[in-house]
Amino acid sequence: MDMLSSKFLDSCRRDKGRVLRGENMTRIETFVDAAFAFAFTMLVISIDNIPDTTNELLALSQDIPAFILSCAVVGSIWVAHSTWSRTFGLQDGVTIVLSLALVVLVLIFVYPIKLMIQVSVMYLSNGRIGMQPSENMEWTDAANLFAYFGLGLISLSVILIAFYQNALRYKVELGLNEIELYFCRRSSFVWLVVAMTAALSCILAKFFLTEENISTAGLLYNSLVLTIPAVNYIGAKYSNSPAF
Repeated sequence: MDMLSSKFLDSCRRDKGRVLRGENMTRIETFVDAAFAFAFTMLVISIDNIPDTTNELLALSQDIPAFILSCAVVGSIWVAHSTWSRTFGLQDGVTIVLSLALVVLVLIFVYPIKLMIQVSVMYLSNGRIGMQPSENMEWTDAANLFAYFGLGLISLSVILIAFYQNALRYKVELGLNEIELYFCRRSSFVWLVVAMTAALSCILAKFFLTEENISTAGLLYNSLVLTIPAVNYIGAKYSNSPAF
């Protein structure tokens, strides 16, 4: 890869200290965006039938919280990829392979994501909100679901980490500044924390938890509300860079 000229870098817009090298969408980025748009359509509340009565409509509306939360999970992955693309604008072979892998994994795990969220909403609301995915779901099925979801989240996290590490590989050619170097390392560590949380959930669900406490494997993800801001704060404190 050729080194970006200072003239080009000076012409790029800035966002929180990051140079936006990839604001012009590439074909691979357009393809990724289209795949994420399709993934959102797969999360729709009723994919097989349109409600004919008010009661059916109200029953389907119970699934709105799970739909919104599922979109938030998929959307966070899209935002991470979009921010990376706008900042670095890489189009090398590794980026293409990683982008294709990200699309494949998102489309594979979009239904497990929604199923996981549906189960969580039903549990947290004590059955008052949401739609029961299966009337015959046993606790062993829940354990397998937590493990399957966790493996998918680990895989997605590893791919996103690889994106940032690939950008660091071209730090000289891209002319990365200190804020961007910190951004790559911080983002990599955030997704590492997500992957470690998912791995711990998998291990607990498959090997340690019982019917009485299997919900712990799902509740563990609530810790990300604390650990991710903590990573941002600690990283900013010791690197003298702003927390994003």
